Amino acid sequence: MAAPKDYYKILEVSENADAAAIKSAYRKLARKYHPDVSGKASEGRFKEINEAYEVLSNPPKRAEYDQLRRNFANRKARSQGPGYQRVSHDWDGFNVEDFGSIFEDLFSGPGQSTRTQQRTRSAPEEAVTVTLEQVMTGTTIPLTVSQVKPCPVCHGTDPDCARCGGLGQVIEPQRFDVKIPPGIEDGAVLRVGEHARLRVQVASNPRFSRQHNDLVGRVMVSVPVAATGGEISVAPLVGDHITVKIPAHTNQGKVLRLRGMGLPDRTTGKRGDLLLEVTLRFPEPFVADDDRLYREISALHQETGGDIHAPR
Repeated sequence: MAAPKDYYKILEVSENADAAAIKSAYRKLARKYHPDVSGKASEGRFKEINEAYEVLSNPPKRAEYDQLRRNFANRKARSQGPGYQRVSHDWDGFNVEDFGSIFEDLFSGPGQSTRTQQRTRSAPEEAVTVTLEQVMTGTTIPLTVSQVKPCPVCHGTDPDCARCGGLGQVIEPQRFDVKIPPGIEDGAVLRVGEHARLRVQVASNPRFSRQHNDLVGRVMVSVPVAATGGEISVAPLVGDHITVKIPAHTNQGKVLRLRGMGLPDRTTGKRGDLLLEVTLRFPEPFVADDDRLYREISALHQETGGDIHAPR
């Protein structure tokens, strides 16, 4: 089993180096081995420097990396001592998903990099964006994550197993069909498999905004319909058009509440309401007879001004 890469040696710092020393060393080496400065031959070294800095500059990752090195050293010492027995690798506290491809590279010998262009997602938390329509109905999202599993070859019994490098555990991609329940909230986190999590983000909608389980939108109503009352056809978030009754004498900004037309509650399934704020518009085209009628109406209502209100 190959030893983990020595990131301290790669950055030419001691194991006790603080964050400032690591950053300084990285900048110095990155400038020295940048391909634009040293040529294409230095690409491998430059990549290795960045890989080391990615771990050592991140305190949680550095702590896990140090623990991994200590575990490896302890295992090696035990394997060389008298009366050696297989000792399983101590993974307690070691979150392998946080390392992702870094863990893969730690045990790669020369010319044995396990990275591929189609890298399996290995972060402990993935993110997915769903539409407001999908929040209404629920949906299923395919997701592939890396899972830590017992070695299928040696099952943790062979310290020289090539498949797991003697660790007794391997990282394997696993596909899940994640069910997004109706009514999911923006920022909600779902558990996927044994370790991974899926954070759900809800995309903005051009027609509706969300207030908990209520949907809020604006609806255009012609002035004649608002004045005398009538019916209009509107398209809800999902489904066929519905008919909405407009009461007579409806003013600009009036909110029409359509009960049970909002989003379902994630727990109870009870749906919220659809709130439509009325925006008045004049009929088009505006013809001469329209102008005459509105002048007659204006003559009947001698209004000299209006009240001032703060914006809604």
